[in-house]
Amino acid sequence: MPTYDYRCNTCEISYTSRLSMKDCHLPQPCPVCGEMRDKVPSLPQIIFKGDGWMTKNGRVSAQMKEKNRKLDARQEEMKKETNVGGTLVPNVNGERVDSWSDAQKLAKDKGKNADSYTALVEKEKR
Repeated sequence: MPTYDYRCNTCEISYTSRLSMKDCHLPQPCPVCGEMRDKVPSLPQIIFKGDGWMTKNGRVSAQMKEKNRKLDARQEEMKKETNVGGTLVPNVNGERVDSWSDAQKLAKDKGKNADSYTALVEKEKR
């Protein structure tokens, strides 16, 4: 149900009433002094929903800027973690270890196929 604003000239208070649209033109009693008062002219409270309205576009735009800022920070962090020149770092599913032989052992312990680490372990031994 819509709300309507009223102002009592006798006791100088403002109040709001929820009325059906068919009763909105009828005077309403003041909650303090009980005199019947007409509603105060006011602009309707309209909320535009859906795409294309400024409030939603502004909110979505702000959310995307924040998301991109966090993504850029994460990408910079990832660049710092990798070695210069694009060399591989010993790891198993992103879990870093000290050497390729440790990575091979960890992969076996986790039940993964460790054959791909063999060439790197050999190269590390040289």
